[in-house]
Amino acid sequence: MLQKIKKLIIDKRIIIFSVFSFLIPFVIYILTLEPKLVGGDTSWYANQIPEMTLMVPTGYPTFSMFLKLFTYIPIGDLAYRLNLFSAIFGALTTLFLFLAINKLLKNEFISFISSMIFAFIVPFWSVANRLEFDTLNTFFIILLIFSAIVYSENKTRKYLYLFFLCLGLSLTNHPLTFFLVPAIALYVIIINPRIFKSAKAIFISAGFFILPLLSYFYLLIRSLQGYGEVNTLLRLFYYVTGRGVTGEIHGGSFGDKDISLIIKVVKDYLNILYGTYGILLIIIAVAGFIFLIRKNKKFGICTFLLIIFNFIVPPLYIGHANPNYLLGPMIVISFYIAFGLLSILNGAVFIFNKSLRNREILKIDRFLKYFLITIVLLFFTFLPLSFVLEHYNELDLSEPLPIYGFWDEAFDNMESGSRVYVFARAANVGMFVDTYEYGEKEIEYIYHTNPRYTLDDMIEGLENDIPVYFVGNSGALRSVFSTEQIGRTYYWARYDEILRLFKVTEPKVNLEISYSSDRYIREFGEKFTVEYTIENKNKKSIKISSLELELPGNIELLGVDSDGYIDQLPGISGGIYMWVSDSYEIEGEDEINLILKLRGTSPGKSPIKFRITTSGVYVSSDDIEMEIKK
Repeated sequence: MLQKIKKLIIDKRIIIFSVFSFLIPFVIYILTLEPKLVGGDTSWYANQIPEMTLMVPTGYPTFSMFLKLFTYIPIGDLAYRLNLFSAIFGALTTLFLFLAINKLLKNEFISFISSMIFAFIVPFWSVANRLEFDTLNTFFIILLIFSAIVYSENKTRKYLYLFFLCLGLSLTNHPLTFFLVPAIALYVIIINPRIFKSAKAIFISAGFFILPLLSYFYLLIRSLQGYGEVNTLLRLFYYVTGRGVTGEIHGGSFGDKDISLIIKVVKDYLNILYGTYGILLIIIAVAGFIFLIRKNKKFGICTFLLIIFNFIVPPLYIGHANPNYLLGPMIVISFYIAFGLLSILNGAVFIFNKSLRNREILKIDRFLKYFLITIVLLFFTFLPLSFVLEHYNELDLSEPLPIYGFWDEAFDNMESGSRVYVFARAANVGMFVDTYEYGEKEIEYIYHTNPRYTLDDMIEGLENDIPVYFVGNSGALRSVFSTEQIGRTYYWARYDEILRLFKVTEPKVNLEISYSSDRYIREFGEKFTVEYTIENKNKKSIKISSLELELPGNIELLGVDSDGYIDQLPGISGGIYMWVSDSYEIEGEDEINLILKLRGTSPGKSPIKFRITTSGVYVSSDDIEMEIKK
């Protein structure tokens, strides 16, 4: 029976290790999965995906379409499904990493250990348990490498076509892949250059390469349906090549970095590698690279070029180091680590066997040999396990982050049918919570880029008995409105932002200034009057601290009509007439007026400007366009 089990394990070891290569990371990612949103750019994606609104350049068509499919999975709520996407493709990445390494190494255990090391390094784990582009991108990269290795073993056209299909697919997600694929494509070319003498092979390979790239027409289709601005072929070209619809490069730029900044970014990337792996794994990787060069020179050189390309191009484009941009090179480093571990195992066995040379091998020798191998394999197992033990608590996102808690509490506290005006970096989390978790409350969410983000709109809401709230821009809005804070204050360290929800009780300043004159075209030298009426729409009285009048050069002030509420002459400062007093007061729901005596002194059409100050806030009248004729 034991022999049958042993034989089954040996015969099915690829399948067994494949299952564990997927299952172990997947379980850890699920245990630490963020159930809601974390803020930042990905929260904008979470808002865009349900409606399939276009994302930023390059548009990420495969990411958008695959992620949309995940929204239909009947597991958890929408936010959980979006985060689940990253966990699944993270686990698929480690699965194909195991398969690719084992194709070269022919050692399932070491291939498994190397893939687990990658699965639990901080830069990868931290994007595999929350919504991000990166796990889909790493999956495409390892799929490309895997297909190249399969082709190197079976140099037939069907595997060549598979490679080019994966090559095209890898270019449909993250623009960083553009800098990685040349090295892998070079590997496929140099392992069998003769096949490219066939026009048929080239033509069909090009077809398979182009096929997944057609997914970019999704951007054009959705734009024509009203969900984006990529509505011409030129704009599509701009977008696919990482530019906005106007042709401007998105997210970075080339040619404006000095050499000192580039060197600094490269050093930062090297520090990220050191902080991720530590000196021991770096030494093992270097040894493994040397071992790989001896075993498979073409693959070793081409993968090293991949790393070099990644260290050269991103620093030229973006002036800071992003750990996510190293995930491609870290996949390659996993191959080096695998060969390094194999060299350690082979070296240990070689040294042990050499010590037994020229003498009879005893049972104790065999026991010691297997004991030594066991110790070495236990050491290998400890490497990924140490990452899990060290970083589990740090990367455990299984409890919603406080930034989500703030918005959840805010919408829970707001009445149905309310309006909330938002000016905050965390606005995208609020949008998602409003739309997909509190949609039944029908709260209007008005972002600061919305034309309705105005004082008039807020006041109109109050006048119609609509509860009005705001988050952000509190200094300016609290000077205009009487407010009360609802719920707790939250400090978001990521963007150094303080978030508080305020409810507007009433305007401190709800004044309306109107003007009147019998005509707005006057003759040269003609005297005329202009009356300004200041209406207090509040129920309480309001004090006005100053009134300011700015006349054009062709109109002069003759005096102030005593029939008006304000009948004294103004002072003048910097060419502006000013009435300053602490006795100007308008009773609730009442009005006062100022009647000006004016005269045109020269021809021309010019504006008359007028404003008042109350509670430290300016309230301006519309300009009066007065024309003086000859």
